[in-house]
Amino acid sequence: MARDDSFDGAWLVAEYVHDPDGTFVGVLRQRRVVEVVDEGRLRVIQTCDPAPELAGHPMAAFAGEWAFDLEVAGRHRHYLGPDVIGLGTQWQPGAMTGSGVWPRFGHEFTSYGVLVAPDRQLTGGFFSVAGRSVADIVGVAVPESAGIEPTLDLDAPLVRLDDSWMLTRTVGPLSVAVDRPSPPIERRLLTMHDPVGGVLLAIEQQTTFGDEQTVVSSIQVTRPTS
Repeated sequence: MARDDSFDGAWLVAEYVHDPDGTFVGVLRQRRVVEVVDEGRLRVIQTCDPAPELAGHPMAAFAGEWAFDLEVAGRHRHYLGPDVIGLGTQWQPGAMTGSGVWPRFGHEFTSYGVLVAPDRQLTGGFFSVAGRSVADIVGVAVPESAGIEPTLDLDAPLVRLDDSWMLTRTVGPLSVAVDRPSPPIERRLLTMHDPVGGVLLAIEQQTTFGDEQTVVSSIQVTRPTS
């Protein structure tokens, strides 16, 4: 499987942790390995090292090694545990969203990962408890074989959001807009500018709760013209 359409292999990740009000707290660095263990089954092993600035923050408990298996079923990824239980969706090669729970960590999650180049991945999401965000994360990953440390420019200008969004909050280079037109519907738009990768990233998610749960997500990656 070609690197440009796969998240497999060993990656170095830098996750920039923010409080829900947008305050930057610190960086959580990790080594993430995705390996094939059987036909249609992968294993993810993450070794995490929170910066000293995260002491006392919920993400400080993310230190150490975490592992889970995932099963590939078409465009879906079933996270089978032990450390992650949930569901991911591949919307196109190299573009994923996911949601579920980290039982041992004790938090729910919503996440995304997009390969914007064969050697650069934008990643991030939200950790929450009972739907209340406790950590907003934007991150970047590079192959371990590249021999460089991944970095993001937190001062990068944001993608302009449509004025129709009711609530906007800024998280580092990530702008988050949440629109709640009625109790059963939640929409979230995430936009991100990565000048190193030369891309603008936009992700829109809509979740409808009722007798059934529907999740609609779209990912757009735009490389500005030079």
